[in-house]
Amino acid sequence: MSMTKEGFLETLIAQYKDEIEEALVESEHVYRLTIDYEILDQKISQLVKSAKIDGFDEKILWDLIQARIPSYVNYINFKVSGKKVA
Repeated sequence: MSMTKEGFLETLIAQYKDEIEEALVESEHVYRLTIDYEILDQKISQLVKSAKIDGFDEKILWDLIQARIPSYVNYINFKVSGKKVA
C-alpha cells in the first residue's frame, strides 16, 4: 500500500500538531496558567531540527506553531529583536 505525497504530508502535519501540543503541555506551570518559554523554546528548537531531518517544510511547522501558540511566536520575535538592540 503506497501513500501519496499529500497523504504523507497530512500524516506529518498531524504528527507535528501532536508534538507541538505535547511541547506546550510539558512547558506549562501552575495548573496550565503560565508557560515557561525557555523550556518551550528548547522543545520547539528540537521540533525544528526533527522537521529538517523529516524533510518537513519549516514554514508549515511555523504556521502550525503560530496557530496553536501565537504567544510563543511573539516571544521569539521579541527575543530576536532584543538581541539586535543589545
